[in-house]
Amino acid sequence: MIAMAQEVDPLDTGWTALRAFFTEGAPALDRAIDALERAQAGVRGLGDPSTLTLWLLGVSIAFQYTRRPEPMETGLERARELVNLTARAQDEAATIPYRVLVEAIYRDLADVVPAGASAYLATGLDYSDRTLRLARKAAREEWLAAAAASRADLLVRQAGGDRRAIRRAVALHEDARSRWSARDPSGRAQASLGYVDALLAVGEAGKAEVVSREALAVFAAHGDRFHEAAGHLHLARALFALDQDEALDAQAASISLYRMLGCRWELAQAERALE
Repeated sequence: MIAMAQEVDPLDTGWTALRAFFTEGAPALDRAIDALERAQAGVRGLGDPSTLTLWLLGVSIAFQYTRRPEPMETGLERARELVNLTARAQDEAATIPYRVLVEAIYRDLADVVPAGASAYLATGLDYSDRTLRLARKAAREEWLAAAAASRADLLVRQAGGDRRAIRRAVALHEDARSRWSARDPSGRAQASLGYVDALLAVGEAGKAEVVSREALAVFAAHGDRFHEAAGHLHLARALFALDQDEALDAQAASISLYRMLGCRWELAQAERALE
C-alpha cells in the first residue's frame, strides 16, 4: 500500500523560508512570501488568535525585507493589525514587541522612499512615544531595550544635523544596550547597527568601529549573512571616518555578501556608501 504524503502547512513553510532568508538571501524570501500568501485564507478561516499572530508576524517581516514600497506598506498594515489583535486578545503591554516592528517598518520605508521620509519618520516617532511609555510602565528590561533602540533609530534619521537630537539617540541606544538580555545576542547586535549610525553622526568613529566589530562577530557566529553584510558596511563607514585603508576591504566584503544574497537595494546602498 502506498503511504499518503503528509500535507505541508504553508505557514510552517513560510516561516522556514523566512528564517532561511538571512542565510540564503532573496530566493528564500520569495519562497516565504509565496507560502505565507497561500496560508492566508486558511489562517483567517481558523479564527485562532495564536495562529493569526504567527501569520501576521511572518507577513510583516517578509514584506519589510522586500525593500519595495508597496509590499512594505502592506507589511505595515499587517503589523498594525497584529498590534490591534494582541491588544484585544491580551493587553496593551503585550503589544510592545509588535509596536517596535511597526516602527522598524516606518524606519525602513523612510530609507527606501526618501521623498516620503519626513512623513514616515514623524508618524513613526509619534507612534514610538506611546511605545516607550508603555515599556516604561511595564518595566520589562527586554521591552524597554527594544523600544529605546527603535526610537533612537528614528531620531537619528529625522535629526539631520541636529547634534542635540542625535545625542538623545546615542543616550537611548546606550540605555538599550545596558538592558539587553544576554540571552538575545543577535537582537543586541542588530540594534548595535543603529547605535553605530548614531555614533558616526556625532563623530565617535573609534567607538563605532569597536561596536561594529562586536556585532560582526555575533552575526558570523550565527550564520546571519544578511546582517553580517550590514555589519561590514557599518564597519567600512567607521573605518572611512578614521581614514583607514581597511574601509575599502570592509565595503568589498559587504558588497560581496549582498550580491551573493541577491539583495539588490542593499547592494546599491553598499556600492555608494563611501562616496
